[in-house]
Amino acid sequence: MLSRSRLPWGVRALALAWASVASLGATRSAGAEDAVAAEAGQDQAAAAGPGAAAAADSAAGARPAGSTAEPAEQIVIVGRRPRDLVRRDPTASATVVEAERFAGEAKSVAELVATAPGVAVHEYGGLGHLATVSIRGSTADGVKVLLDGLALNTAAGGGVDLSSIPRQWIERIEVVRGAEGAYYGSGALGGVVNVVTRPAVAGSWSATATGGSFATGAFGADAAAGAGPWSGIASLSVEGSQGRFPYLFDPTPSIPGGAQVQMRENDASLVGGGLVKASRSAGEGRLDLLAQISGGRRELPGLPYGIPPGGSHDWQRDERAVLLARHSLPLSPGLALSTELQGRLDRLDLDLATLGGEVRQRDLLGGARAEVTWLHGPGLLTAGASAAAERLDADGMGAPRSRPEISAWASESLDTLQGRLRVAPGARLDRVGPFAGVSAKLGTALGLAGPLSARASAGRSFRAPSFAELYLQQGLVEPNPSLRQEEAWSGDAALVADGRLGFASVGAFASLYRDLIVYEPSSFRRLKPFNDGKALVRGVEIDLASAPIRPLLGLAAEFAYTLLATETLRGSEAELGQDLPHRPRHRLYGRLAVGGDAAGVHAEAHYVGRQFLDTRNLQPVPAALSFNAGGFVRLRSRPDVRLALEVKNVLDDLSLQDGFGNPLPGRMVLVTLRAGSRPDPGG
Repeated sequence: MLSRSRLPWGVRALALAWASVASLGATRSAGAEDAVAAEAGQDQAAAAGPGAAAAADSAAGARPAGSTAEPAEQIVIVGRRPRDLVRRDPTASATVVEAERFAGEAKSVAELVATAPGVAVHEYGGLGHLATVSIRGSTADGVKVLLDGLALNTAAGGGVDLSSIPRQWIERIEVVRGAEGAYYGSGALGGVVNVVTRPAVAGSWSATATGGSFATGAFGADAAAGAGPWSGIASLSVEGSQGRFPYLFDPTPSIPGGAQVQMRENDASLVGGGLVKASRSAGEGRLDLLAQISGGRRELPGLPYGIPPGGSHDWQRDERAVLLARHSLPLSPGLALSTELQGRLDRLDLDLATLGGEVRQRDLLGGARAEVTWLHGPGLLTAGASAAAERLDADGMGAPRSRPEISAWASESLDTLQGRLRVAPGARLDRVGPFAGVSAKLGTALGLAGPLSARASAGRSFRAPSFAELYLQQGLVEPNPSLRQEEAWSGDAALVADGRLGFASVGAFASLYRDLIVYEPSSFRRLKPFNDGKALVRGVEIDLASAPIRPLLGLAAEFAYTLLATETLRGSEAELGQDLPHRPRHRLYGRLAVGGDAAGVHAEAHYVGRQFLDTRNLQPVPAALSFNAGGFVRLRSRPDVRLALEVKNVLDDLSLQDGFGNPLPGRMVLVTLRAGSRPDPGG
């Protein structure tokens, strides 16, 4: 809960950030905002496929008579600009993380997501193990994770494991913050993470090999081809680690001298997968296909305080298969239709001593979707519907469970005041089995002066309980078939500068979570879920990224800061007003990079403030500050061959922990050799 003593600091921080915003983009022309508005309409239509994009292009001249839009200036893309996300919600609070900015660095999907503000990534021990994401204080279940637009969240619940997505496939990661159910459906309470895989560029190829500390290694390769109306890309990847690293174990933190160095055991992991994407022009439309399979095996060492080091032999094995087919077709100038078929299979096997042996889980989903996009003068109207069915078969749940999912939605993006003001309302109706609800959002964006603009939005979303929460008997946890859906009400506002020097966004937000599902003691010393949670979350988000400054050896900087103040509004007297568990109040990410085409170096800082393991805030996890550094040198221009070195946790801090008390690795040195094509001389 924010105290009055902290408010002046927050005001000062916003004032300082505003001054930075005002100076960052001062060289952009006043007419560029209108050009970006026109581009936004085209990008929104592009979400429905190239047919819709073509429709937007054909209607691009149908702007109001008074429009002053001109071609945008040529600027350097710095990898944070939210206009990549106007495809669905043009006024969203969003960050784009371009994988190319970290080329040659051994960064997982979770590490890339963690560079965005408003995000908390929970890594359960690191090195290829479970990693989930929270946005603006939500649970992992309250974040929708997509792969090329296809939801990976399952009816089993528990959030999506980011470590199950091979990093070699990634082109960019789009992080949308706020209640986004109106655009993405049930489950988007805190936000959305969309992982976008690499496109098929005919003739392109790459191969990457990494090796380093703790017997860690990875290999990935991809190749693309095309002829005439079709193109395709295939990618393979595998990575693993022995995971045996030293850490500082302190069983009695309150008593000095009790800490000792121990070894993390039963911590190995091996994951891999394959991806195939293909696209073919079909008349005026286009057909896109995606097939993906991934899986792996992980040993589960357990919490240091719960299982003696080396005494656990638990393990997990998981697989995922995804099929996706999209067809887009322009129906008339400004009007386009997109249809989609999708399927997903998730398999999970666990062997946990606490559960009495091996358990298995199988989740199957199939569905269809249709969407119409209409570019009408200054506005872009989108309407669609989808139907799907999901089936879960899990030990401890009795007979397999299934439920249908039906959705219908509509949204508008309307430009007024000669393109300077955008108003974007959206609404969606979802029915997930017996649960139904309406999600809605209203967003606005206003061009102020030069490169400066302001945006604000408010919305409501809900999440249906998972099958695990409703029906799954598992060890000490029992289900509750009478659970209700969770709700989130969220609002935010920000100032944005987008110019030649880079991108900057400074904003504030507030979210109210109601009927949260929390586990409480039940009969026979077991835990049972109830809709007894209610919390208020407020905070500040700062997102800065500069374009390379050529006179200073290509210096580029990134900075992301989150102030997250959480307050428990329902519970016992000892819990009221306390911080939510596993939600650090402060998170900071900073990066400096120097270099150019031939060589470069970088340094990073990660700070995670103190957080708590319990609802009464009696079990703190201390704040953690870590540093990474690295560099690369280009050995050959064509083909492009690079040798990169990366050092994580440079200071070898053995006391680092994640938000659940798991130890994190000490200093880790990784060497990467990458070879690949260069599509253009300046690449």
